[in-house]
Amino acid sequence: GCGSCRKTGSCWIRDDMPPLYEQMEAADGIIFGTPVYFGDVSAQAKSIMDRTYVFRFGRRLTGKVAGPIVVTRRVGAASTRNILYSFFIAQGMIAVRAGIGYGQAKGDVRQGVGGADGATALGEAVDVGKDVVNMVLQLSKP
Repeated sequence: GCGSCRKTGSCWIRDDMPPLYEQMEAADGIIFGTPVYFGDVSAQAKSIMDRTYVFRFGRRLTGKVAGPIVVTRRVGAASTRNILYSFFIAQGMIAVRAGIGYGQAKGDVRQGVGGADGATALGEAVDVGKDVVNMVLQLSKP
């Protein structure tokens, strides 16, 4: 929250974020996934979201397609999905539908249920990927 990126256009912190900044800027579409921790995005996901504040100057993520995927044990999927949607909107991104996976133990979401009636978690994740690609292709048409 120091605001130095407002003046310089880049973050002064030297850590693992610069390669991620480059990848996000180069991408036409981004799939952002997080587990649900206490009804919210994970601390690591939130940190990445916060660190992209530098992109607000110059609107460097505007127009990119974004798809959220959340995984939870039982509750918090909708609120976490909405936090990701809010992040996408704040960055000027175009959001597609979300994928939700439910599971209690490591690996459960591979065969677990999804958020929609009759959907599987893996099926929803695949659909998010397809939606991101299809939207990117639609937007790139002349």
